[in-house]
Amino acid sequence: MKNLLHFVLFALLFSCDSDNDRDYPNSQQKAQIQQSVDKFTAALQSQMADQPIGIGLYVLEKGEGMYFSSGFPEEYGENINFRIASNSKTFTAASILKMHQEGLLDIDHPITNNIPNSTKTYIPDTPEFDLPYKSEITIRQLLQHRSGVFDVTNSPIPPDADAVYAGEYYIDYVKDQLGEDYTFTFEELISIVATNKLSDFKPGEDFHYSNTGYNVLGYIVENISGLRLHEYLETNFFNPLQLNNTYSPHLGTDNQLPSPYTYSYVKLDGDYITIDKDNVTGNISEGQIISNPKELALWGKALYGTNDILDENTLAMMLEALPADESHGFYGLGVQAYPVELGYGHDGAHLAYLSTMRYIPEKDRTFVIFTNHLNVDNFIEEATMLYDVLFESMDILDQVE
Repeated sequence: MKNLLHFVLFALLFSCDSDNDRDYPNSQQKAQIQQSVDKFTAALQSQMADQPIGIGLYVLEKGEGMYFSSGFPEEYGENINFRIASNSKTFTAASILKMHQEGLLDIDHPITNNIPNSTKTYIPDTPEFDLPYKSEITIRQLLQHRSGVFDVTNSPIPPDADAVYAGEYYIDYVKDQLGEDYTFTFEELISIVATNKLSDFKPGEDFHYSNTGYNVLGYIVENISGLRLHEYLETNFFNPLQLNNTYSPHLGTDNQLPSPYTYSYVKLDGDYITIDKDNVTGNISEGQIISNPKELALWGKALYGTNDILDENTLAMMLEALPADESHGFYGLGVQAYPVELGYGHDGAHLAYLSTMRYIPEKDRTFVIFTNHLNVDNFIEEATMLYDVLFESMDILDQVE
């Protein structure tokens, strides 16, 4: 009788757990999350004079994917495509760290070192790659944004530079001169830093976000693998993980988002700019990838929540974050760990999408949130608003029944 009683109690407990799992989150929690998304979407739309903008939120937890959106066509659902911007860095960092664990490179090598088992160096000994302090810059520092490599993308060329583009943003200057469909290369972007002897500080002395530092990493991936970066990503990540709607544009003419998508909107100096096409070859390795909410969440889970991409030791090394600047908080090897409650991942901002992807190990929860709007006039407020949606959603999901 005692054994039978134990069996019945166990069966009841198991049944209750299963019911809770099947009903997590319950319909009330889902409705509350949708209300939160609706509320913040309305706030964004009011700031944008009721432009057709929206918010999409994808949550992957306990094997269940849930999508909430407001302002987007309902039929697009979780398949809506957008530019993930600097979330692309997580793919480049994963490429470098995968090569590290395979013995194809050592992240603590200076970039002037020979590639393991090769007479070829990570970067060539040519004027185009003659970066300031190049013999002191390590691959790890590039991943951490601690290399001091000047950021051509986000910074205008100093006005005292001996160049026709002095005082201007180089990428914008070239597009104005050679057309919007011009295809940039790693060699070209890196050479701007080398030719003008631009540097923010000696390697390892500080943190400064550098997209051009990630261009150097993209070049190293290509130099070692013999593949173009988009080919390496397809072979090692997109195809094995069946991220069939995630891809990396590599030509200036490949500037159109695939359907389904919506136009995106920039608010700048009080004016609204509608964006349909965008040449992102100046952002390859640091901000070029196109994906959708579901597939970006699946990537976050695979990268941070499994050892399918990186083994346990390499992943731990990736997630070891150091103090960064005010906007990035703590930063590891191509991964942001701030705000700490949101776990590990990255943010992305590009004309004109804003997004966040994070994985919380304690909850085995991955989420992606994005909007097709970038308020340059008040960027911090808008980014904080997306965080607020996430915090509200997490509080709802963590409610104890």
